Amino acid sequence: MNNNDRLMINVNLEKLINNTNYSSLRAECILRNMLSPTMVSRIETIAQDEITRHKKLFEKITKRGPKAFETLLYICQLKFPNAYLILKPSSNANRMYQTLNPQRVRSVSCNVPPKVYPIRGTGDVEDGKANSLAEQELAEESKCMLQLYPDILPTSSFSVKCSEGPTQTHPKVPAYPMKSRNRGVAFIVNVISFLKDVHPKRNGANIDGQNLISLFQQLGFVVFYYEDVTMADLKELLVQLKDSEHLSCDCFAFYILSHGDHRKGSDFIFLHDNSILRVEDLLTEFNTVNCTKLIRKPKLFFISICRGIHSDFGSYRLSTNTERDGMIDSKKPLPSNIATYCDMLVCYATVPGFAAHRDTNTGSWFVESMCKIWAEHAHDTDVEILMKLVGEYASTYRTETAALQTICTEQRGFFKQLYLNPGYYEQPNEI
Repeated sequence: MNNNDRLMINVNLEKLINNTNYSSLRAECILRNMLSPTMVSRIETIAQDEITRHKKLFEKITKRGPKAFETLLYICQLKFPNAYLILKPSSNANRMYQTLNPQRVRSVSCNVPPKVYPIRGTGDVEDGKANSLAEQELAEESKCMLQLYPDILPTSSFSVKCSEGPTQTHPKVPAYPMKSRNRGVAFIVNVISFLKDVHPKRNGANIDGQNLISLFQQLGFVVFYYEDVTMADLKELLVQLKDSEHLSCDCFAFYILSHGDHRKGSDFIFLHDNSILRVEDLLTEFNTVNCTKLIRKPKLFFISICRGIHSDFGSYRLSTNTERDGMIDSKKPLPSNIATYCDMLVCYATVPGFAAHRDTNTGSWFVESMCKIWAEHAHDTDVEILMKLVGEYASTYRTETAALQTICTEQRGFFKQLYLNPGYYEQPNEI
């Protein structure tokens, strides 16, 4: 939580206590994984009266992860409208929902209660000191808890068109099932700054984050969104994600935005602690061996990084490439096993060796192009065709020095069509 949001809570603490109910707020914080039952139990052990517990509950919220304030806003909007107005005095309900398609059906995450995961203690102490071990434990904080992004659409200029029914597929190419209420999961990692400023801050990347959250929520996906994660954070989150019931969905999308590079045939992503994540290692996490819950389900990976330092100024000379295709013995019976890498579509912001561009006011070219194209055409167009349209649209962008950018995609056993069918659900609407 940033300092401004923390200050907003602290300055209005007494008003917030008077305009919220402790028991209800406590339950919502646990339900939305902002606080664990253990954390709340410690508060109630230390604070004997409800007013003190209420105060310490808000104080604990100010020490939670980067999305704690937005989650609190969401809770207040649902349960405590007066508290919501205190926290967001300039709020306008229509403003928060300005990207909401009126036909959009609220997504569901899973059919079981959320699992509570252990929290890594940081050793921090409230107000810089502690009077007891119990109070020190109260200061535990982790942004590594798997937590759904609140189903409140961020401000965005993209409005997704809804499907009127299931899209007709090619007669010879089947489609992945995309009609259930558990439409999809979008896991977004946005690295904006880097420890000790080893890499320059990615100004404008916060706009990408808001645009992607809005896009995927309008498509009916539940969203997990994290900023400035370390390698340890990411590993912990992926363990929790793969162990959860959230992956009981039609489709999975992983979106990562950061600085990166391409060396000796491999792509690398720099995380907040300046550690290096190989793209190949990321894909390995979700292959059929390491993520059985996603077997035979479409898996989309979007890698918005530079893959080199060169600017692409184009060429007026055409070139062609040839390749040789191997043949298999057609008489040999096909085996029944499943490939390690299949149903994967990997999309890169640029080609190896070249830089990806980002506007500090409107965000990355790749993200902006994708949001515009998907919002306009996802209701009736296959994902691979969508990415062709995204590439064509992004190719019209130019820097002041006439540098351009070419996106590229790679499919690994992605043999079916994928229609996202936003707003269309075959199952009856469930409350």
